[in-house]
Amino acid sequence: MPDGSALDAVLGPLYAAVLEPERLGEFSAALCAVTGSQVGAVMAHHAQGGRLDLLVGADPVHMATYEREYAAENPWMLRGQHLMAPGMMVDSDAVLPRPELKRTRYYNEYLRLSDIQQSLALCAKADAEGVVVATLSRSGPGAFDDTEIALVRQVAPHWANAWAILHRLRTLERRVESLEAAMEVSPLAMFMLDGHGRVLRRNAATERLLVQGDVLRLEQGRPEAQGQPLGLRQLVHEAVAGVPVDGRMQRRAGKTLLKDAGGHGALVADIHPLGEAGLPGAAAVLFLQPVGAPTEHDQLRTLRLLFGLTPSEATLACALLRQGDLALAAAECGITPGTAQTRLKLVYDKTGVRGQVALIRLLAAVAAVAG
Repeated sequence: MPDGSALDAVLGPLYAAVLEPERLGEFSAALCAVTGSQVGAVMAHHAQGGRLDLLVGADPVHMATYEREYAAENPWMLRGQHLMAPGMMVDSDAVLPRPELKRTRYYNEYLRLSDIQQSLALCAKADAEGVVVATLSRSGPGAFDDTEIALVRQVAPHWANAWAILHRLRTLERRVESLEAAMEVSPLAMFMLDGHGRVLRRNAATERLLVQGDVLRLEQGRPEAQGQPLGLRQLVHEAVAGVPVDGRMQRRAGKTLLKDAGGHGALVADIHPLGEAGLPGAAAVLFLQPVGAPTEHDQLRTLRLLFGLTPSEATLACALLRQGDLALAAAECGITPGTAQTRLKLVYDKTGVRGQVALIRLLAAVAAVAG
């Protein structure tokens, strides 16, 4: 069984990279460190070749060399791509025996420079357009042991989820000038908090809550609940400073209900740690959702705003999320399976995912954030 601290060391920078993509290298380096790997990379492959989006532990010159000369003949990708699905791990030794690998030009002219003989690929995306993977490579004749492989299998679905969110944010960033602007236009109220619980950034939806003043206010730069401040203070403290667990401080996510002056539940406060406590920058993100939302109408509106879905496409997507089966979703919507399949293809195009499993994962993530 993998060490929980090793998993935490990898997932911390991974989820921090969702809001700070430049920290993706920290995730790759951490994964290399806990598995004894020499080289880590993030690569995208398609029928015509591929590219390296990130490389740690090797000469950056290798990135250009790989894309220019060797990507199209990477035997691990050529033979293993059909085995990949988001959230899965593929071991190169299971794809291509090492004696056969060592007879390829790819090994003798490229991998051999770093004495790489084995690689593990964590799949984030796999569809007709190609695959996106995070890879770990190690040198020498040794192999990854069972504990290391078990750890990487645990990380793989987290990597797929984080990449899906990153991909969606990048798409959104192409429509707006910056991530700050994306936050600004979001209908969901959110605070970015530093390691002391002070507000670094807030969006327009949060400003509206502060103006109303009956549930939430700022006190010395920190969010405070009007009716019962201790509950929110404790929630923020546990997310940015942590609580003692087995002799060490562990930061954790949490939720609490904020009440209005009449004692009625008004807002659900949902906080999630980001990065490492005490470091400069954002330590946690605090979401504030009005009680009772989202309704079915709100979910449909969110899907239409985020992805440009038509009413009928958004209705089918919500039904698919509830039913988990396209035929049942079609019956709920009162349409034929053929019509549902046609609409689903349009939903794939607009959301940028392929396959019902990947789509349901994305829809569930959107619903979780919205709700």
